[in-house]
Amino acid sequence: MKNRLNLPDEVASIQDLTSLILEIREYIKWFSHNAILERVSKKRTTKPIALSPSATKLLQEWEKLQPITTRSLDELLDTLNIYRNNAPTLSITLAAPVTNDIKQTLISWSRKNIAPNVMVTFGFNATILGGMVVHLGSRIFDWSFRRQILASRQNFAEVLRRV
Repeated sequence: MKNRLNLPDEVASIQDLTSLILEIREYIKWFSHNAILERVSKKRTTKPIALSPSATKLLQEWEKLQPITTRSLDELLDTLNIYRNNAPTLSITLAAPVTNDIKQTLISWSRKNIAPNVMVTFGFNATILGGMVVHLGSRIFDWSFRRQILASRQNFAEVLRRV
């Protein structure tokens, strides 16, 4: 992959990336159709298709790397498919549903510190009581309150007796 493409932070999971790929495919069909119409008749073109903000942002970023042509759009699609097939996946479980601010912060941090194309999925499980559990590949990092309480059962029971 010769071009360095940064995915928008709104594209967090494999599902988001797959939706973006489908949207870019539709845009490529429209772009190719319009290119043919322009060659045949300068006056006849169709309206651009509606794109999501993340697809628009991605196309703007791609245009900074190289001019938009049918060939470059095919290369963009190939790049996105490579990302989808090779991207590391990070799963974060919190004690409550994640807010958009926290989600964007965690995605940005992950892309800066782990990998620029990391895919992040979020879940919630109230039984962890607080903190978070992170799955990256075969590794699990458990920073939940539940684990801390279970790890120090003796101390926790003693604290409760004193109350």
